[in-house]
Amino acid sequence: MKNLLLATALIFLSVSSKAQTYQFENGKWLINNKLVSKTVYTQNGKFVFEKPVIIDSVIDLNNKFCIPPFGDAHTHNLDGTYGLQDMIIKYLKEGVFYVQVLGNNGQGAVNSRPVLARTKLDVQYANGLLTSTYGHGFYPYEPMAMGIYSPYQQIMYADSIKKSRLVENKAYFFLDSIADVDKKWDLIMSYNPDLIKIVLNDAKNYLTKRKIEKPDDNGLPEEVATYIVKKAHQQGLRVYAHIETADDARLCAKIGVDVLAHLPGYGWNGKEESKSKYCINKEDVKFFKKANLSIIPTFNYDGTKIYDSNGNETINIENYNASLKYKTWVLKRMKKANIPIGIGADSYGSTVMPEVDALIKNKVFTNRELLDIYSKSTPQLIFPSRKIGEIKEGYEASFIVLEENPLKNIESIKSIGLKIKQGVILN
Repeated sequence: MKNLLLATALIFLSVSSKAQTYQFENGKWLINNKLVSKTVYTQNGKFVFEKPVIIDSVIDLNNKFCIPPFGDAHTHNLDGTYGLQDMIIKYLKEGVFYVQVLGNNGQGAVNSRPVLARTKLDVQYANGLLTSTYGHGFYPYEPMAMGIYSPYQQIMYADSIKKSRLVENKAYFFLDSIADVDKKWDLIMSYNPDLIKIVLNDAKNYLTKRKIEKPDDNGLPEEVATYIVKKAHQQGLRVYAHIETADDARLCAKIGVDVLAHLPGYGWNGKEESKSKYCINKEDVKFFKKANLSIIPTFNYDGTKIYDSNGNETINIENYNASLKYKTWVLKRMKKANIPIGIGADSYGSTVMPEVDALIKNKVFTNRELLDIYSKSTPQLIFPSRKIGEIKEGYEASFIVLEENPLKNIESIKSIGLKIKQGVILN
């Protein structure tokens, strides 16, 4: 009888867009990092633990496992309407309900938002990278706007790319001085960013790099970055930072950046002579915790790869292992220090799953820790003012149902049955 009721409820809910009052029974719920067997109710799109007077439907979960949905805290997807619907479907299929775009064309977000408003995918946009002249952000967006995608074509047409400005003040903003910030701030704000993304790329050597003007090899000077952080915070906007060196990360902690978009040393080549420039130590971890920094590691990025003139990849296994050992060590230490960690792949064209797979493969975290990061701290990092990421009284009634126990088999997060968003079961 209950199975028939479940089938009937699903048929009804697949065409329903309103949150009703449901009784979910025989489920095992991830509460406070433990699986608890209990009956849970949803009412007005919120979790309720006491039985409401009126129940619209009773759904038997057949001892399945219920956990909060996931987030992707660092992507470059959903930038415009091209392929937008397919990417939305991919995210929802994987149980990702919350996405943060940390680099995009501001106009792309304007075009995407009406489509996203009709879906159950919630997205935050940076709407342009704040960088220096020819700094990171100019690449890859300017050559992409020109239709030049291959790295070898970009080398071939480097002079033409450097002269182009098709997406300046849309996908990137050149800010070499405080005066530049004041001049362009209203334009930056005109795209209604949900957050601010700044670029630091060996900021200590900004002046030297500024004279060379090598595209993609610079970022903001310290005084400009400091001014932007202060200005953004005055308007209630959090600041995320692209970083390259350990000193860049330390500067972020010093000036009040909220989130590092990469793990310090994420792109380290694994060579001992460059380790001190890119990699942090245990004292830095303490400093970051004191500064209330959060971090999105982009763990899967491999800075040890080398390519020959034909574009063939070569691997130095010693360097690769050194880089892997460092990244694993520092992430474990950050987790132990309770530094908030968000999962993001820093991708265009793929979901967050490659990053998740890399963390699983290399056993960076326990199953319990990874679930806590992926389903709790990542969504809460993306939307800090919302009651999400936990199955808790009064929180948004969003969860996914798994066939197997994810604490025992983390791969079970890829086998999702029901998906419920704010009390509505998704099709």
